[in-house]
Amino acid sequence: MLMKPLLLSILLSISAVSIACEDHAAHKAGSAAAIPHENSLYQIDVPLIDQQGNSFKLADEQAKITIISMFYGDCNLSCPIVMENIKRTVEAVPLTQRKQIRALLISLNPGVDTPKSLAELAKIHQFDPLTYRLAVSDNDSHTRQIAASLGIKYRRAANGEINHNTRFVLMNQQGIIIKTSDTLSITPDPEMLATIKSNI
Repeated sequence: MLMKPLLLSILLSISAVSIACEDHAAHKAGSAAAIPHENSLYQIDVPLIDQQGNSFKLADEQAKITIISMFYGDCNLSCPIVMENIKRTVEAVPLTQRKQIRALLISLNPGVDTPKSLAELAKIHQFDPLTYRLAVSDNDSHTRQIAASLGIKYRRAANGEINHNTRFVLMNQQGIIIKTSDTLSITPDPEMLATIKSNI
């Protein structure tokens, strides 16, 4: 008769340890999931503000696919082509899948490009704010940090123009770059478009 309470006590102790281990494992797994991958652009802790005056960081972009490029508002050469390319790329995706895409255009010219000027630019290009986000950081140092992560190099000329290479980047929902293109054309890059369609 004395063995039954003792056995019950042992079984309860084992059960409590098992539950505690499961809870610890679940907590550990949850914590690991919350940590961005080491190659994720979400690691870039840089403040941005968009054409609607909303503050955000790259980690806040949670679309299935985000198309990213950089530009500046006073550019009359390559930047309008960049914007048209992104617009045509988005429009080439079936309407039913388009809501899973985000286009993020980040300014190379903080202090000159502002939420107000970006809003005017978005209006000119007829960018729907639900899909297109034009943004600028708070200073040149942060802007260069983003540019370096995207593989974009730029230099300011004495006349205020910015010389820069053009690059389109596809980022997945985990912040990982899955495709890039350096082709400057108003026509969508077929490989970029194929990658978008295969990931949404």
